[in-house]
Amino acid sequence: MSNQTVWISEARRWAKYYDISASFPNIDYRRYHILWHKKEGSRVINSKIIFTDKEKQELEVLSELLKQSWKGFSDFRGLSVLPDKLWRTGLSIPKETKHIFKITGSCLILSQACSELLQEFNLGKTGLAKVQIYNMETQEPDDDRIFYYLDMAEWRHYLLPEKSGDTCYYVGYQTNGYDAYQYRGFRDGNLTLSSEALNCDLDLWHDPMLWDSIFISDRLCKALKKAKMFKQFYLKPCDIFTK
Repeated sequence: MSNQTVWISEARRWAKYYDISASFPNIDYRRYHILWHKKEGSRVINSKIIFTDKEKQELEVLSELLKQSWKGFSDFRGLSVLPDKLWRTGLSIPKETKHIFKITGSCLILSQACSELLQEFNLGKTGLAKVQIYNMETQEPDDDRIFYYLDMAEWRHYLLPEKSGDTCYYVGYQTNGYDAYQYRGFRDGNLTLSSEALNCDLDLWHDPMLWDSIFISDRLCKALKKAKMFKQFYLKPCDIFTK
């Protein structure tokens, strides 16, 4: 069934942020966190903290492992290894009513209910990794809740920047073989997509021409409204260009 329209989500910009970081199975993130803060503390004037050469080398190894693990994240190509834990370094954790939120790096985390809803739709290669939030001090989960890391890994190109007015700003260079644009949702008007978007096989995708973009099918949008999750995704309808 085709869509009546397509929606763009600004969750990566406006979803509530928590001081939480994702970690990977092959990396001791707690150790990385301790070493990083020790290094920063040793830089303070008159600091008595000693950051040894051995610790520096260990931090460099862990930093490189993290860098390699995050390859594919910035342009929504999908991660080769998915996160297995979330580590809370701040004071607050998401409330039970929070179905999508943002953590360090603008990663998006979904509630179990939201993840189950999304899995009823066609996500293609986009993955959902089961995680819990761990306390950095106790090394134990904060509670029994299960969350899901959203690993965007599908591209579709339908954006028509020349018909999107001020909502679409050219940043002056190319990325991934496309002219790069930035979405400016605060401007009047809507993004314009080609009519092919109405027949997209996916319900969730990224357009490689538009920075940080996440598009959602009308089918999925209706389900989010029914589940009362719509507002948390910060969705705006797109215009569809028909010749």
